[in-house]
Amino acid sequence: MRFTTLHIVLGFCSLLVGCGGAALPTEQLTAAKASMAAAEVAGAPNEPAAALMLKHARDQIEQAEKLIAEEEYEPADWLLRRAAVDANLALALAEEAATAKAATQAKQDLEKLKKALTEE
Repeated sequence: MRFTTLHIVLGFCSLLVGCGGAALPTEQLTAAKASMAAAEVAGAPNEPAAALMLKHARDQIEQAEKLIAEEEYEPADWLLRRAAVDANLALALAEEAATAKAATQAKQDLEKLKKALTEE
């Protein structure tokens, strides 16, 4: 009886280990899409370097969705994490470009004010 119980327990454990594949990466898919949307709102499509990173993120999400359809969850998870990083980089590049533009405009405005004050 002990021998049979041991076999059942070992069989059950091997079944659990064998079925322990990667989970559906829904959280990563949501995060990647949210990062991509944030980059788009920040103006990434209008900044060449940011637009390139945004394209990489979009392509990776598309690839990951195909892998998910094929139940290849682990490589899909990896691609989605990479897509989120690329989208975040696109966001940072877009924000940096906007900040640089604002700084240039502020510098020009300051020069105009200085010129106006010296003329008075």
